[in-house]
Amino acid sequence: MRNLRSALLVALAIVAFSAARASALTIDVCADAATDAKFDSTSTFFTATAPIYPAGTIPVSSSPVDCTKVTARSIGTFFTVGALVAGLPASGPADVGMVTWHFRLGNKAFDTAGPVEGVAPGQTYPQTVIGSTFVPILINSRATVKALDPSGFVFEIKTTGF
Repeated sequence: MRNLRSALLVALAIVAFSAARASALTIDVCADAATDAKFDSTSTFFTATAPIYPAGTIPVSSSPVDCTKVTARSIGTFFTVGALVAGLPASGPADVGMVTWHFRLGNKAFDTAGPVEGVAPGQTYPQTVIGSTFVPILINSRATVKALDPSGFVFEIKTTGF
C-alpha cells in the first residue's frame, strides 16, 4: 500500500509539474487546395501538407490568401488527412470536414482532430489536441482555430498547452 501511495504521489507531481510548464502556442498555416492537397476520385477524401508560420504572419482577409506571396520563413510543416462531411444527414450546418491534423515544428509536434467548420474570416471553432511528441502539452485540451480567409485552408491555431 505504501508503494502504491508513493507511486501516486510521484504521478501527481509529474502531472502538476507538466501543467505548470504548459504554455500556449499560436501558429499560422497557409495551404492552397489546388497545389498542396490531393483528393480521391470522389473528391471526398483528401490529404495535404503546407508550411507553418509564426503567429501573425498572415492577416485575416476577406479574399482568398495567395500562399505563394507569403515571404516569411516557414517554421514547420502541417499535415492533414480528412474527408468532406457537408450535407451528410447528421452534420451540422457549419460542418465542412472531419480531419486529423499534425503540426511538426522541428523535433516537436502535436496533433489535433475534429470537425472543420465553415466560418467567416476572423471567426473561430474548436479542435481537440489528441497527441504530442513532447511534454508539456495538455492532451485532450482545446485548440482554437481562426479562419484567416474564406477558403478554410488558411488558418491560425492556438493551443492551450504547448
